[in-house]
Amino acid sequence: MVLAALVGLGISLYGYLAPLTGITGSFGALLVCIACAALILDGLFLWRVRGRGAYVFWLVLGFLGAICTLAAGYFLHAWFLMGAMGVVFIGLLICAAGPRSSAEEVA
Repeated sequence: MVLAALVGLGISLYGYLAPLTGITGSFGALLVCIACAALILDGLFLWRVRGRGAYVFWLVLGFLGAICTLAAGYFLHAWFLMGAMGVVFIGLLICAAGPRSSAEEVA
């Protein structure tokens, strides 16, 4: 998930900074850059959080961020960004479906 969000950040930064992309310097492209950075942080929080409530909180925020960034990629015609957000969404589904073991649950 974090790797796909990093790829999404690179794609969105390219769209925001490179000339002749059609979204250069736009507020939407900047917002997508910030959203991808937030998804990177969300993935790191999901990796390190211990409590079940906090894990569900960050998981829900990740799903919302991935879906909204996917929609923003559609509106910006950033098809590769949409693909990266699809991979983030799949990673979140794997996190939600997989068993979660922590030190508290094992004890």
